[in-house]
Amino acid sequence: MKNKILKIKDNIYAVRGIWLWHFSFFPTYCYIIQNKKNGEIILIDTCGPGTSHLIKEAIEIMGGKTTDITAITLTHWHQDHTGSICEIATMIGKRDKPLKIFIHYRDADFLISQKLRWLNIHPFLKIKVCHKPGKLPSNELYELVPFGNSNNNPLSSYGIDFIHSPGHTPGHSAYLYKEDGILFSGCGLSILGKKTVGIVPVFYNRKEQIESAKKLAQMDFKYLYPAHLYLNHKEISKGKRVACNQKSFINRIFGSLPLFKYMD
Repeated sequence: MKNKILKIKDNIYAVRGIWLWHFSFFPTYCYIIQNKKNGEIILIDTCGPGTSHLIKEAIEIMGGKTTDITAITLTHWHQDHTGSICEIATMIGKRDKPLKIFIHYRDADFLISQKLRWLNIHPFLKIKVCHKPGKLPSNELYELVPFGNSNNNPLSSYGIDFIHSPGHTPGHSAYLYKEDGILFSGCGLSILGKKTVGIVPVFYNRKEQIESAKKLAQMDFKYLYPAHLYLNHKEISKGKRVACNQKSFINRIFGSLPLFKYMD
């Protein structure tokens, strides 16, 4: 699976998975983090339906197995991020401790309901597109753990902090893997190309989306790994970021918003 499985660190891999309707032309990523001490694995998102075989292959390359997956934490409820949950849980099978699925409480109901919802595309055109969450497995295979309604961090044992970054969805969350200073930004920040980081034109609340993105852009992370588009394996620490003050013609056409450029 050339170019589908990417090594980030010895214990962290990215899988370029299926987007929607079995298309893969719009790059969508699942991230696999393996605990160095006990071998347990947590996934950040699962990509669209049909991605589980790639995730399985990546874990085997890492020297693990799918039964090492103890949790999936979701950036948000959209199907291109939650579409392979059922496949993965079924692959793991029933065990004493069911697979934990973490999601911010403001997105939990969207996932549980399994209902179609309307999304806004483009900040000016506001095109309405119908979307749904990924299929959930049978109840005995997983435990849903909503977070964010208290000061407790249920991901602390994985060395991960969550950052509520609403706007793309009400409960959208980014994740900071503290040991290596990696920000898994979901759709909160994306690398738009030409060393430019900004926001994609899909949103629930555009004002909140911009505010959240600006907050993420100011964080003290070293590496940025978004859920879509391009990846950059070089360090993007604060000292290497320069604010963007203008939008290009292309940005205006597609509705994306650049926030900063980074230097090598």
